[in-house]
Amino acid sequence: MSINKIYKHPFLFTFLLWGFFFVSFACFKIDRVISISYLAAIVFFGIFSYLFAKRKEKIRKISKEKQKAPLYMLCGVIYAGIMMYTFDHVKSSPAINSRNDMIPFLFLMAGVIIYSVYVSIRKKWCEKRIILVIMLLSSIMHLFFLMTSKFNLSQWDMGGFFSGRGGHDGYIEYLYDNNFVLPQFDPRLKWQYYHPPLHHLIEAFLLRLQTLCGVDLKIAVQNVQYPPVLYTMISTVCAYLIFKEMKLKKAAVICSSAIVAFSPAFMFVGEFFNNDILSLMFTFLCILYTLRWYKSPTLGNILKIALFFGLGMLSKMSVALIALSVAVIFLYSLIKQVMLKDKKTFWRYFGQMCAFLGLAAPLSLYWYVRNFIRFGVPFGYVPESILEEQYIPENIIQRIFDFSPKLFSNPYFNTIEYEDTFNEYNPIVALLKTSASDTGIIRFQFGFWMGYVTLWTTVIIALTAFVLMIYVIFSKNSFDIIYKVFFGSAYIVYLVSYEYFCIKYPYICTEQIRYAMPLILIGALFIGLGLKESLRKKSGIFVLSGYFTSLSVIVFSLTSIFVFIYYGIYITLAFML
Repeated sequence: MSINKIYKHPFLFTFLLWGFFFVSFACFKIDRVISISYLAAIVFFGIFSYLFAKRKEKIRKISKEKQKAPLYMLCGVIYAGIMMYTFDHVKSSPAINSRNDMIPFLFLMAGVIIYSVYVSIRKKWCEKRIILVIMLLSSIMHLFFLMTSKFNLSQWDMGGFFSGRGGHDGYIEYLYDNNFVLPQFDPRLKWQYYHPPLHHLIEAFLLRLQTLCGVDLKIAVQNVQYPPVLYTMISTVCAYLIFKEMKLKKAAVICSSAIVAFSPAFMFVGEFFNNDILSLMFTFLCILYTLRWYKSPTLGNILKIALFFGLGMLSKMSVALIALSVAVIFLYSLIKQVMLKDKKTFWRYFGQMCAFLGLAAPLSLYWYVRNFIRFGVPFGYVPESILEEQYIPENIIQRIFDFSPKLFSNPYFNTIEYEDTFNEYNPIVALLKTSASDTGIIRFQFGFWMGYVTLWTTVIIALTAFVLMIYVIFSKNSFDIIYKVFFGSAYIVYLVSYEYFCIKYPYICTEQIRYAMPLILIGALFIGLGLKESLRKKSGIFVLSGYFTSLSVIVFSLTSIFVFIYYGIYITLAFML
């Protein structure tokens, strides 16, 4: 069973897998699965089963192994059909009591386990198969967390559908009610309407599509939680492709990919209704195609950067933070041609960059220029919180330099709203805590003991990444200087921007990992690069460093898997009792 085809079209495969999730389980809140879901789920499953089973070598004659492809497809379709049938009819059991969240999770996990056992028996494990299992486990965990979590769990700035209170929910509802026409009033008059509209337009379109298919609006509203899961899946695959562009192999790429795939921060942000994860996906795509353009400077690659940057800016203004690092690559490429005295290549690059601006500028600036001209909304406008309970009274010195033990006595995010004695005030500590457990969602299921485990595994990974980043950037190695500048500058920009944002707006809502998510990608990359160096040098200290890094990633991943699976099962059983 070859998986080369999957890695040739990873985004297509990811979308098909998500499509199977959506059409199969998006209606999990209704009494029965609608018939179109059966047909669509089987079609989706058949397509990506075909991509999974089909061999890449077209010239090779049909072999016995290739003849098994239809059999794999048939088994997959039958398996999907049984899963759907069980999923549909299990509600009739009084013991389940209308909670069927466990059914798709058990079937999907069983599928991954069966595949893993099959590969183990055949002794066919390799880097790509391990990565595939990591990606599948991550996707299933995201789906399970979404299905078992309370609707609108730990959301930020939502407002609520049908409430008339604005927020991201209200923004989506407004676009749905007004046939996708953008607000024709000053967006500052409605809470959260100042955000660019792409995410909200996509959600509103999905609402309309579902209601046209006969899905009740209240059910359709709950199903718009699914696109953020797709964006997270694509971001995870994109991170893997970035690691491959940086020539990470074997243990290095596996560890780096596992950090992103099983990061609790991605799990939480991937469940948010707001526009954070969509903007992060476009940021990752910008990074990926910037690296590809640098290696292969074609017009197609630079236009992809422009498209993703522009769409990212139409999702959230924070995507602009990646612009400096992208500009570094562009400027370096031009200067390099000047030094080589290659005028032809210089003007070709310059023309491509003009094309980049021609596409990126209108997309990036449309929303902000529109609001400035029509309503006088200043560029970079961010409303200040008016919630007194979220205010942080500590001064700047305390906020930046205070790492006293009291901040770590509670492994969860301190907030008066949760009856803690003070609001979390150190941005770095808040960054680590929200990376590990958001604002403390799991505290009521686990208590403090698991909070300490998740927090300190996160701290160890973060410190390891920082140390390895310093080592990789300042030591002599095969890592190209321009990549050091690219990722080093990105790390500084995101960290400083996050600190500045927290200080300028002293409220706990600003102290969230969602404002600095690319730091996880960069940290994971440097862990992989450091591991690659330790494997290459094979001397005592480097070998120990490699073992420590690998063990840390394994513990981090297993902890995250345990927390989210246990959380989902706990919530499901709580509803059943």
